[in-house]
Amino acid sequence: MEKSIGVIGLGRCGLPVAENFVKAGYRVYGYARRPEVIAEFKNLGGQHVGSPSGVAQKAGTIIVIALNDEQVMEVVAGPNGILESAAPGSTVICMSTINRENLEWVNKKCTEKKVKLVDCPFTGGPARITLGTLTLIVAAPADLLEEVKPLLEIIGNITLVGDTPGMGQAVKHCNQLLVTAIHAATIELMLLAEKTGVDPKLVCDVVGSGIGGNDYFRLLSKAVLNNENSPGGMGQLWKDVNICLTSARAHNLPLLVTVATAQYFNMAVA
Repeated sequence: MEKSIGVIGLGRCGLPVAENFVKAGYRVYGYARRPEVIAEFKNLGGQHVGSPSGVAQKAGTIIVIALNDEQVMEVVAGPNGILESAAPGSTVICMSTINRENLEWVNKKCTEKKVKLVDCPFTGGPARITLGTLTLIVAAPADLLEEVKPLLEIIGNITLVGDTPGMGQAVKHCNQLLVTAIHAATIELMLLAEKTGVDPKLVCDVVGSGIGGNDYFRLLSKAVLNNENSPGGMGQLWKDVNICLTSARAHNLPLLVTVATAQYFNMAVA
């Protein structure tokens, strides 16, 4: 029997996810809006469908890796969305990073249609997707996890953080709080080095090999020194740090460093 899967959101991470499944022998149905993305998806062996609803007619398991809250809610529960045609028992795997309450809303809509939802944000970029080494932050009931485990292992390593959708998002938000702070501090470190007459590359080499070094610092500092794009994507990081603040405010938690980090990203994307 032919294996099939849907992928909605064929961006910088969605395309390599789709490609991994093509290479694993799956028939991959996808949806995107931009003609150049559709062409690239077809070139790697995917089959483009005209709407999320159309993808749900072709595949019983659909990965959603859309850009933001609004897109996730639209492609799942909006007009021509997945839930318009998904059969009872179908599964949606949400790999996007969004506000927890919006993920819980999506889960509620799925439950009403007897569609299962796996909360599965991730850490790691396109290169780690291609290698199949993403860290997948999964929240799902044990029986559902067993169903999707063979699929998820094609793109990464599973870390189960809970059995209720929304818990994966909560863990990812904590991760992004740290990533965005490291990003802002790295830029300031390089500015301070330059202004004090020290070679920024030398400083980054020292920091990167010591206790202050980490994977994201090394990736970002290398990108800045080589005049390359940020590994995280400024727009995505801006979105994520503001999600962290929304969560903190909901719990009356003053996160002073995160507030300052958000101000940095607000200025950077203005």
